[in-house]
Amino acid sequence: ITDGSEGVDYDRDGDSDEDGNGDETIPSIKTSSKSGIICRRSTDEAYLSQWGKDHFQKQYLDYGVKTIWGWDENSGLRPCPVYLRHCVLASWNSDNVGCEWSSVDDENGGMCYNSFLDETFLVDRKTTVREYLKRFPEIMTLEPPEELKERYGG
Repeated sequence: ITDGSEGVDYDRDGDSDEDGNGDETIPSIKTSSKSGIICRRSTDEAYLSQWGKDHFQKQYLDYGVKTIWGWDENSGLRPCPVYLRHCVLASWNSDNVGCEWSSVDDENGGMCYNSFLDETFLVDRKTTVREYLKRFPEIMTLEPPEELKERYGG
């Protein structure tokens, strides 16, 4: 976890409540070769407080999206496949430097990887990422669009 001093772009997506915005502090974890940020659940109110109504209007309401965080568990909302792949590979890479990802059931996955797969739930609050990927394994074969390859390359 970084404190922002490495030049990490915390305003990258603007829709997650990430450490480094000055509101809350998450303890730092130092490793010899890795750093990163933690994204966690937030609220629409927190977004509006940080970014303002005009920004929310331009980023979401203008596209018919009325909420970022207020989705009901029965909404049917599913993760963006390419972004989910990116997150899975990032969790894998945090534990397995230089090892190729092979499958959701790979026993070489470390604490971060297994935590992400088993303790992150879809909007239904029941389905884990691991269960979802077992139902839709093709997600892990998707390549990001050209304009996102560097950012989502995994």
